[in-house]
Amino acid sequence: MANVAALTFLAARAVPLGWVVGVAGGVPLARAAQRHGGRAGYAAATASLVETMAIMGPARMGIPVPHAVSAPWLGVLYRKGRALLTMALAGALVRSGYYLMTSVFSILVLIGLEAYVGSYEQLRQWLGFLPAGTAAALWLTAAMLVAWSLGAGLVQAWVLRRGLRDWDDNVGHGELDPGSSAAKVSPAAHPRAGLLVMVALVGFVVALSGTRPWVLGGVAVCLAMLWVVTQADARTLGRGLLLALPLALSTLAFGLVGGIGFNQAVRRGARVALLVLIAVWLHRAAGSAGLRDQSLRLVRRLRRFPTLALAGTVLGASVAASDFGGAARRLGRRVGGATRRPTAVLDASLAWLADESTRLAAPVAEPAASLPENSETSEDGRTGGEGPDLPGVDR
Repeated sequence: MANVAALTFLAARAVPLGWVVGVAGGVPLARAAQRHGGRAGYAAATASLVETMAIMGPARMGIPVPHAVSAPWLGVLYRKGRALLTMALAGALVRSGYYLMTSVFSILVLIGLEAYVGSYEQLRQWLGFLPAGTAAALWLTAAMLVAWSLGAGLVQAWVLRRGLRDWDDNVGHGELDPGSSAAKVSPAAHPRAGLLVMVALVGFVVALSGTRPWVLGGVAVCLAMLWVVTQADARTLGRGLLLALPLALSTLAFGLVGGIGFNQAVRRGARVALLVLIAVWLHRAAGSAGLRDQSLRLVRRLRRFPTLALAGTVLGASVAASDFGGAARRLGRRVGGATRRPTAVLDASLAWLADESTRLAAPVAEPAASLPENSETSEDGRTGGEGPDLPGVDR
């Protein structure tokens, strides 16, 4: 299920109405939680996000994360027979927390509270009915995020119920292609991946430390040198600039409208661009295998937490086990044969992801714990009976 979810998050960027496909990416994670409990669902969600990040890069994770972190809880609620509204409220609660945390970071660190409140005051002059002040700006922003979360939670709950209800009917009899990369063991990690990750983290910390010209200039010079030394190609730089430009321009606009001055607004926009480019460089320099390996090492260091211990097991056994290119082409054929209505694309996506679950071979991996298909689970996601032993977990 971790691989099927990652397949869906990745393919959503390459097909028409990709946002519909992206919402469907939570269905496999909800199914894992439905069948084996919340702990297994969140372990699969962690593994799916690691694989998505390894292939797509850390700069593009804004859309998959809220789907992945809310879907397992909804799967548990579906197993308990909860109503659609209950599932929608649960999903909205998780999404609200995620959106509020990311918004606080954006407002306080990237845009700046002064620029954000100044932009709000300019908007208030056009719409006189809005209340004035910093508190009003922040509370109104929070209310809008909660409202958006309620709508998104309702859509996700409806999609997950539809997908879980029809999963068994959608499963086909796809067989693994002998030439597929799904039958191969994950490639060895980049030998310098750990060092590259540390360099990127230092770059992030320095860039976030302030907007002084010498700080931003130093980060830019070091990043340019790293780009040359690691032989990151110009095409990757172009993609990074296209990804960074909208974020930098929006930060610049907040600063200009908010009245913090042209120089400070430009500095904040430049810092946002540098943060995005550091993430793009890391993905290009370390490669998918390197990021995957470092994520697996990190999760295994945190195996004192039972859910992360199980996530490490899932990661060690399932990552890089899928033929992402072939799966995307199969989805393209299904979506291309459907009408362009969102419900038709959704049904095609749900049928595709259920069928893809039958194509995934179990890769050769180190001995690791797994949850059997017929294991009984308690309401909190613990396996009943003796069950498998999880590495590093006291039963």
